[in-house]
This record gives sequence, structure tokens and C-alpha cells, in this order.
Amino acid sequence: MSLTRFMPPMRFSGSAAKPLLPALGTALLLACAAPAVQAQAQPAAAAAPAASAASAPAFTVRPEVGTALNQAIDLFRAGKADQARATIEQAQTAIPNLQPAEATVLNRVRGLVEMQLEQYAAAAQSLQAALAAGAQSPQDALQCREALARAYFNLKAYADAAKAAREAQAAGSKAAAVQAVLVRATYLQNDFKGSVDLLEAQARREGKLALEDLRLLASAYGNLKDDANYIRLAEQLLREHGRQEYWPDLMARVQRQPGWQPRWDIDLYRLRLQRGMMEEPDDYLVLAEMAAKAGLPAEAQQVLDAGFAKGVLGKGAAAAEQERLRASITRQARDDRASLEAAAARPPALGDARAAANTFNTGAALVAIGTFEPGLALMKAALAASLPDGDQARLQYGQALAAAGKPTEAAAAFQQLAERPGLGLLARLWALAVAAPAPRQG
Repeated sequence: MSLTRFMPPMRFSGSAAKPLLPALGTALLLACAAPAVQAQAQPAAAAAPAASAASAPAFTVRPEVGTALNQAIDLFRAGKADQARATIEQAQTAIPNLQPAEATVLNRVRGLVEMQLEQYAAAAQSLQAALAAGAQSPQDALQCREALARAYFNLKAYADAAKAAREAQAAGSKAAAVQAVLVRATYLQNDFKGSVDLLEAQARREGKLALEDLRLLASAYGNLKDDANYIRLAEQLLREHGRQEYWPDLMARVQRQPGWQPRWDIDLYRLRLQRGMMEEPDDYLVLAEMAAKAGLPAEAQQVLDAGFAKGVLGKGAAAAEQERLRASITRQARDDRASLEAAAARPPALGDARAAANTFNTGAALVAIGTFEPGLALMKAALAASLPDGDQARLQYGQALAAAGKPTEAAAAFQQLAERPGLGLLARLWALAVAAPAPRQG
């Protein structure tokens, strides 16, 4: 709503709505600048209808006060907020013996014009004066408190902003802007526990949090070193809002999970490759070495090729050595292909754990060379037997399903591991990656 003209000898009546001071995504209402007023020179029967019951009771002002207010409002509407403020200030100085209702409305209009001028210290003083006079309706006082919270927040007076916001809420404010001020002012005082409590309560009331509130809650948990809740929210921000900036931090936390085993490193490096998060030569060299040791020279070759294609490998003092490694791995991959094709034609051997592991690894190698269906069949058969690390095998089976273009089945495989100690976070990240894959950048 906008400032409304004072028409002596008429009462204030609401007019066309227009948002002003859109702080934190919502408008602070300039309607609070104008209480129901009536010129003292006229009887109440001559007054126009009030804007609403919330404006009662009517407070009276003298005609000269109403004239000054109308002049200020006209100037404000003409885009001359500085002149509007000067007009109000002059009226406050020149008109003798201002009554409480007159002082209240002049201070309130002045405070909100000062808000528009970004003169927040002056606005806070004017709004406090309006509240101190006490000659306004509860609804008008409430709206003043809401504006006061905004003024203090813009002054970075966060303790005062939080106090004003709490007072506004205690007086009945349901405004999202007031809640936003309270939460952020609490957070910016480094009261992370307080901001968590506020936001979790808000989530329970509203069912879910908006994006910026969710990010703030994640940050507060991070500052509290509450890893479990931080990870939960970071995953939610990735899953529901596609906030890609959380990938690096979540990746960095994988190896710090309780129960993490070094043999799972290969699966983390594979995810980094899938997400385009390999930046250093060692990233590619380490993954290629792990793949080669796992009996997957074709995968090792693909990793090195990606590093060369990205321009990370093949340059500088180590270029010749990297070229020799690439040539050696390429020969191994070529020699391996013939034996793999023969193995694909044989029935799976599952007699004991060692045989099952060999069958699983053969299937993984077939997937690496693009022979998906026979490879997946061997891996699935081995999963039904006893394997040294069944959880890692299921994780790698999910990766193979994703590589074969079966994202739904892959996600289901990862979900089975979502709560596994140590490996659960990596499994959930793989599920997120498969659900919203990034272009493979090497």
C-alpha cells in the first residue's frame, strides 16, 4: 500500500496498494505511515469510512498538520522523497504544541520516508518516537515495529533488529520479512544455535523452507560442526534445488566418514571424474593406477585419455613419462580385450569367494569396454554369491548400470547402500549424480 493523502476535514481512507521498501523479498507497508485521522475542526459524522476495523479508533489532527502531511505525500509520490522528509521536518518544527496523535503520524511518515531514502539511523529514531507517543492503533504500532526491525537490520545493529522483530512477532506479526530479519540477525550475531532453532521451528510450521532459508540453516549447522545435519541439508540442496556448489564440500567429506576404507577410494575418484572435478595430473594418474591394479586396463586407458583431452596430462616436464604410461596402458587394454570376449562366453564361476570375485571383476572389465549386457549379467550373478566386500561390489554394480544407460536401476542399487556406515554418503552422492548427471568433462 502507498501513503494516502490526509484530507482535512476528512478521516484517512485506504487507497490503491503499491509495495514499497521490498526488504528480504517482501514489502514493508507504507500504509502504516498513515493512521485513521480526523481534523479537529469537523465532527466525526463528516468523516469518510475508515479503511478497516484495524484502523480504529480514529485519532484527530489539526488542519495544518493534515495539510503538511498531504504535501509530503504528494512530494513522495512525485519521486521527491528528500523534499517530503524536509516538509515533515518543517511541520514538526513550525507547528506548535503537537498533540500525541499528530506527533505519532508525523514521526511515522517521516520514518518510512527515511527508510526509502536509506537513512536508516534517522528512520529508526523517527519510528521509535512514533511508538513512544503511543497514540496509534495496535495495527499501526505493529507495522511500525516491523519497519523498525528492518531499519536496525540495515544498520547492521543485529541485536536491536532481533529485539524489534521479536517484539513485532509478540504483537502478532506474521510477516515473512520480520521472520527473515529475526533469523538473519540471530545468525549474524554468531548465534548459530538460535538460528537453527528458529529455522527448524519455521520448517515445522510451514512444511518446508525456501531456498535461502535452507542454505542459511545448512550454514548454521556447518558452523556448529554438526556434520550429520549439514550433510543432510547439503544433499537436499543438491537434490531439490540443484545447488552445484555443494558438490566439492560433500566430496571432501566422503573420506572423513567414520569407517571409511582406503579400498573405496577408487569409487570416489570415479565419481569425481563423472562430475568433471578432476583438475590436477595426479587426479588422473591415481585413478588410472587404481583401475589398472583392479584389472581394468580399459578403464585406466579411458581415464588417461580424458586427462590428455582436457589438457591436464601431456604437458610440462612429466609429459614424456605420461605419454609412455598411456602407451603401456593402451597395449594392456588391447591385449585384455581378446581374453574378455572369451570369458563372456563362459558360464559364471561362483564356487567360492575367490571365484565369485573373479567373475565380478570380469563383468566389470566387460562393462569398461562397452560390452554391457554380458558384463552386467556376470556382476549380478556374483552379487548373489559371497564376495569379500559385498557393499563395494553393489556400489560398483550401480556404477556399471549407470554406464550402461540404466539410471533408474543404478539409483536403486545405490539406495540400498544409503545408510551403510562409511560408504553411505558416497552411495547417496552417486545416486544424486545419476539422477542429474553432469557432462563428463574429464
